[in-house]
Amino acid sequence: MSIDLLLQSIAHSFPVREADLDGQMLSGLRLNDGVVLSSSFCNSNFTGARLTGMLFQDCDFSGASFADACLEKCMFVSCRAGGSNWRRARFAQSTCISSDFGHSDFSETKLVQTTAMRCVLAHAVLRGATLSQSAIMECVLSDIVLDGATLANVVITRADLRSAQFAGMRCDTILFSECDLSERDLTGLTLARANLSGAKLDHTNLSGVDLSASVLTGASLMGADLSGVTAPNTLFVRADLRAARLCNANLTQCVFVDARLDGCDLSGTKLGMAVLTRASAKSASFAAADMSHALMHHAKINGSDFSGSRFLRTDLHCASTEGCLFTAQHGSALHTVPERAVAELYDPSRIIPFHRAC
Repeated sequence: MSIDLLLQSIAHSFPVREADLDGQMLSGLRLNDGVVLSSSFCNSNFTGARLTGMLFQDCDFSGASFADACLEKCMFVSCRAGGSNWRRARFAQSTCISSDFGHSDFSETKLVQTTAMRCVLAHAVLRGATLSQSAIMECVLSDIVLDGATLANVVITRADLRSAQFAGMRCDTILFSECDLSERDLTGLTLARANLSGAKLDHTNLSGVDLSASVLTGASLMGADLSGVTAPNTLFVRADLRAARLCNANLTQCVFVDARLDGCDLSGTKLGMAVLTRASAKSASFAAADMSHALMHHAKINGSDFSGSRFLRTDLHCASTEGCLFTAQHGSALHTVPERAVAELYDPSRIIPFHRAC
């Protein structure tokens, strides 16, 4: 098929099928509202092209160049584009599904309201790229390069990011849901307002990271280093922080409901107004920590060290404190209220109503 026939078919809303345009010069081309099926564009040049409303299904773009191209409301379904060049391209309101972009170059590319679902982006380079209001869902991201990238309002789900490169990456309001970031060094990143629900962060180095107002509900952070983090108003509900280091961290107004903090180092940490209801923090160190107005209702803190810590109306209602060390601890604490403890045992589902016989 010639380039002229391709243009005429799309202009007349006629689907293009099984076209062979390998190695063609298509730079500056304008394609609007067309459908291209089972066609090959290997090593073709789309530099500076403008594609709007195009659907490409089961097409081959291996080695093709889309440098400086503009793609708006386009869709790539089951396409192959390994080793392709998308430098400085712009994607807007576009979708890529089950397509292979492995070893491709997306440096300085801008993706706005764009979605990649079940795609292969292994060894892809997004150095200096800008992603906003976009989603990368269930994609293969091994060895992906995101150095210097900017991600704002971006969703990344169910991805293995243990080999990804993040040097200088900037994030704002990002969702890393159920992603694996275990044993990574994430120091230097800004993860304020990030959602890391269900993420795997075991033995990850997050020391000094800004996690302000982030969500780590159900995340696994066993043995992670969060020393010196800035994380006020962060949710650690049901998070697993066993043996993690949180010394000298700012955890003011954080919520640790049902979290596991056994063996944690929280020495020198700011925990003012933090909520540790039903948390398990056995054999943890709270030495010299600020526990002002913290709520520890029904918390299990057996064998923990509170030496030198500061209490101010710290609520230890029904907390298990057997074996705790309170040497040089100062300030006031609220202890168990018996009447309240009895009332909390009330379970209406166990009450059998009494009906007097007539």
